Amino acid sequence: MGRKQSRNWQYLYLCIISLIGIYFCGCARQHVIPKKAVYVPPQPQTIEKCKEDNELLQRSEELLTQGNYSGALAANQKILSLPDNDLSKDEALYNIGIIYAHYKNPERNYKKSIKVFKSLIHKYPDSRLIEQSKVWLEVLQTNENLDSTNESLELTIECLEETIENLKKVDTDIEQRIKE
Repeated sequence: MGRKQSRNWQYLYLCIISLIGIYFCGCARQHVIPKKAVYVPPQPQTIEKCKEDNELLQRSEELLTQGNYSGALAANQKILSLPDNDLSKDEALYNIGIIYAHYKNPERNYKKSIKVFKSLIHKYPDSRLIEQSKVWLEVLQTNENLDSTNESLELTIECLEETIENLKKVDTDIEQRIKE
């Protein structure tokens, strides 16, 4: 009698061990259902900050179309100086890059524009203006490379012109000696 009872316990132990093994192997693993995003309405302060930023951005665009580059630059820099608001800072940086690169701006500076576009790409990689900034960056860098190539060619031309002048002097000296 003792033998039959111990076998029943062995089967019970075997079943328990199998269930534990299945559980740890992941077959009985429960799938975690991700929580849905909960809509959080914006706070009134955030809405007012956005309105203020939008007004500054609109003012900047108006000044830019009027040709007031320093005013547009100041408006965009004011947006960058505002605390706790990353919503419009990428657009302000983009506008600053455009202002520095604008062909009618008497104080245009391609190097500053390149620096601003690089900053935008680095600080705001998820911005909707990234692709446009990358295009501007590539165009400006190409332009800078062409300008430096142009400068070196101008120096080479100046050196060649000096050499030609010197050769003309030597040529006239030789002609005079031949006549003598």
